[in-house]
Amino acid sequence: MGFLSFNEKYYMTALKRLESSSLGDCELYEAKQLLKLLDDLLDEGYTLLCRTLEEKYGAVSRLRAILKAHGVQPFPIQKRAVSDVEYSDSAVDVDIICRQLSERAKVCASPADDPFLTHLKNYCEWIEYRPDTAYVFLLRDAFLPHLYFKSSGKGSLFPWVINRDFLQKCAGDGVDDKLRLPIYDALETGVSGFSELAAFCKPRILNVLGEHSDLKNVLLELLCGIREEKILVIESGYCGTIPLTLSALDDRVDFRLYTTAPFLYEIYREKIFCRRYEEIRSFETLCSQDALMKFAFFRNGRFYVRAAADDVVWERSAREAAALQSGNCGDMKFICPETAG
Repeated sequence: MGFLSFNEKYYMTALKRLESSSLGDCELYEAKQLLKLLDDLLDEGYTLLCRTLEEKYGAVSRLRAILKAHGVQPFPIQKRAVSDVEYSDSAVDVDIICRQLSERAKVCASPADDPFLTHLKNYCEWIEYRPDTAYVFLLRDAFLPHLYFKSSGKGSLFPWVINRDFLQKCAGDGVDDKLRLPIYDALETGVSGFSELAAFCKPRILNVLGEHSDLKNVLLELLCGIREEKILVIESGYCGTIPLTLSALDDRVDFRLYTTAPFLYEIYREKIFCRRYEEIRSFETLCSQDALMKFAFFRNGRFYVRAAADDVVWERSAREAAALQSGNCGDMKFICPETAG
């Protein structure tokens, strides 16, 4: 069982169905999402799955052929707003970056006119705020939602820079894959709902953390520092690896995702804002969430980051934050998450 075996079965089942029946809009939309999953992996430098599926089954070529035969264009690759970013040599507490960008956003005269920011703001509004709940925002991807809640005067907000760099520095290479593996194993066993997924993954995640005590101790330190009765973790989505890891350590943890992979739509249906997987890179490649800072180190319960040295990055980030806080996010109507996609 595992990442490759699950995806091989998943794609072969989908391709057999798509190639053996007449396709309507829903089926073609599914084919576009399946191809987008692979295109995104390639864009992020993960080549193994795409190469395996293409070499063994011609899966990528077959998906493109299906779309071409019906005159449908694939979803475009979402390019990063800024490339080759230079970062400061000195590291600062992430709260300082949050405060500095918030101050710049308040005086920004030209908020960003990005239609996706309307969806992001609706995601923030969809997340229910409760005074007995602590809100953990996984940075960098949930930086703008954190600023949105902060600008609304909400309390008990925690910006945690728990990403691939953090995991690598705490536990070495590959630990993120080890933590994600139980999700794919659970899917291969045929789990049908979130409670089954969580029950399957918890002991396996704890086993991984048991092998990486430094990482486990840091995460427990962070969770034990929260006194609220409940903890809600906010992130962009896909597999929900970090939220599931935190929930394995603390029963107070629940989470909300903007979206997830199509094979997790039903399992995460109460925890996702929409079923538009194709928008996840729009979420993750916003300048403020992709380029403004990078993880440096964790010390004494605090996250330290290195900020972008280029003022263009700061300016674009401030425009995004200003648009989200002002409501001037571009011309796009809200799509109800229950019916989207």
